[in-house]
Amino acid sequence: MFRSTLSSAARLAVATALAISMIPAAAASVAAQGHTLVIGVDHLDAANQDPAKGRLFEYTDFFSRTVTVHQGDVVNFRTAPAAFHIVGLATDEAAARAAYPVGILDTDDPNAPNGAPKIELGPSNYPIVNGNTDGNLSGVDFSKPNGPPNCGRPDLGEADCTFSGGNDIEVAGPNLNFGPTGPVPADWRVVINAVPGKYTFLCFIHPGMRGTLNVVAPNRPTTTQAQIDHKSWGQFVADRAQGLAAERKANAVRYVGGAPGTRTYEFKVGVAAAKNHVAIDEMFPNPAALPGGAPALQPGDKVRFDWVDPHNVHTVFFPTTVEETSPFGFDCDSGFTPPIPPPCVETGEFAPEVIGDPGISPPGTLLTSPSTVVDSGLLVGTGYGLSPSVQTWNVATNGATARGAYTFRCAVHDFMVGSFTVGGG
Repeated sequence: MFRSTLSSAARLAVATALAISMIPAAAASVAAQGHTLVIGVDHLDAANQDPAKGRLFEYTDFFSRTVTVHQGDVVNFRTAPAAFHIVGLATDEAAARAAYPVGILDTDDPNAPNGAPKIELGPSNYPIVNGNTDGNLSGVDFSKPNGPPNCGRPDLGEADCTFSGGNDIEVAGPNLNFGPTGPVPADWRVVINAVPGKYTFLCFIHPGMRGTLNVVAPNRPTTTQAQIDHKSWGQFVADRAQGLAAERKANAVRYVGGAPGTRTYEFKVGVAAAKNHVAIDEMFPNPAALPGGAPALQPGDKVRFDWVDPHNVHTVFFPTTVEETSPFGFDCDSGFTPPIPPPCVETGEFAPEVIGDPGISPPGTLLTSPSTVVDSGLLVGTGYGLSPSVQTWNVATNGATARGAYTFRCAVHDFMVGSFTVGGG
């Protein structure tokens, strides 16, 4: 998968494990060690996390963004139910992202159908223990593409992780948890064994999601949980307000051009707010929240989809009546297959590669009927630094386009749905 540093044997292990999505049964809890502070990862917001209405606010934020501790204290990163983040600790954020990127460009096949290079999954998609700034892969557990971490989960009987500072990089991997009745919070506990200084906690999957860990001498005061909770509430209220304002602004029908049949309608595939502390997973305009309903196009009009959220990944897949392809799978030359064994192997390679869906439809694809499958494939925001990357994709209509309602969704966030009509008034 990770061509520049990952061996064929490791890539084969990754490919085989990608089809496994199993969380072990809970075991006896591990006794708490030292003074513990809880940092929230994402935030519950039932009113604005409503997939049934095609909208969900991801709080790509830590609550709170700063914490001061003593050496030997424990920081418990508590991920909100159903949230998806990859939490890590490092001395330097840039060095951590460079050592264990969440994705890299697969430039050996530049002619991917969606007009963008394929994107391979990087090592920070997996639990990493005793990682370092050299990008040593020996601590990466490629058997767990969906987590849970190998340490730090007391509900699974795991000992606390340890962060030593210096060149040490600890990565939880996607820390998901599901209880008997559905998603529940997931804890990741880390003993801070670093010398006094300033360190960073971050989410590898959302660029810009970061916080500061201050380790101070034993005679210096530290943060209390009450201080964290107070600051977190004000932080959440501010994030939410800015998210709602950005959502209202984005939810409007926009186009450039003149008469019907010559226009290019502009759709946004998610937006960001609050300095990238809120990822609004929603298609804009959202017909469910639009007074006039779905935009009405005429033959000859085009639709441009823009990936304007710099710290998220999405696809556009037509129609919603067909089960969309998996957003991730195995590289198969010009295409790919879903993550179901046996995996394919790209020509010239010795082991499978795990990549994002490269799509089947180039920019400018002509829509022919509401039931025809059209797939943009996976595109990512500018924040990932995968240059050259593509943040826009478009479809066209003409006189041969069948009249009717065209529906689409994101394969990564399948509740993100949108629609427009062609020739419907």
